[in-house]
Amino acid sequence: TYNNSGGILAFITPGLPIKTTYDVIIRNNFILDNNIPNFAAPGSTVAGIPSGTGILVMAADDVIIEGNIIVDHKVAGILINDHGNAPGLTLDPDVDPNADRVMILDNVMHNNGYDTIDEVRAFALTELHTGDIDIFQIGPSQDSCIINRHRYHHVGLGDFAECDFSNTDSIHNYLIPGAAKPRVIASAERGEIAYMGICAGCHAYDDVLIGPSTRDIQAMYANNPQGIVSYINAPFKVRPEYPEMPAQNYLDAETQLAVADYLLNIQLEPSQP
Repeated sequence: TYNNSGGILAFITPGLPIKTTYDVIIRNNFILDNNIPNFAAPGSTVAGIPSGTGILVMAADDVIIEGNIIVDHKVAGILINDHGNAPGLTLDPDVDPNADRVMILDNVMHNNGYDTIDEVRAFALTELHTGDIDIFQIGPSQDSCIINRHRYHHVGLGDFAECDFSNTDSIHNYLIPGAAKPRVIASAERGEIAYMGICAGCHAYDDVLIGPSTRDIQAMYANNPQGIVSYINAPFKVRPEYPEMPAQNYLDAETQLAVADYLLNIQLEPSQP
């Protein structure tokens, strides 16, 4: 991955139906020069990712980083943080906000953190660190580890133990053995499944992700599921701060109405600022 704002991301977005991210291996990638300005919608979760980040781990658990070449990122090669230290992010009471059991094995890192942001620079000074930063970690992190830390310029790894393994050669994939059993979806479940599988990718419950929040949509279309159906079949750009929505007319009419009705009635615990 190269010429992005951030190279590879493993994170949890508050306000989505899925509340966990875990069992992630980031292995054997070329991650180079991801420094272009962040062009995400202002106020969205991804807009808070600092341009110049090689790998970001935010609130994800059981993440192994191994065998990557991570070069030429102005903020940091690897950035690990919790939700509490993410700019402009609301907290989801149903989400563990910390990045736990992050395991950093051998990686090749060079010329990272050469022009980092003020927040990272200020924290680095608390450890009397100046200059390049390959790995930066802030926020609580339990049972995390690293090997050969002397090879990297790092900040915030004081609580990281020495990993008791050096590679993931024995892990070929995380697929479950055998094929998944066919799933029969009842009519009453159509709306929920479509919402979680499609809508939640762009619409968090009460925060900005890519499009407006679910709560904003509920306010706009209160008691009018057919209005949502009409819009998703032929969407048009309404507000300049959001990208235009792609048409969802590949869904059958029953599913469209079911997901519109589900979206208007779902009630989750509000996130905390």
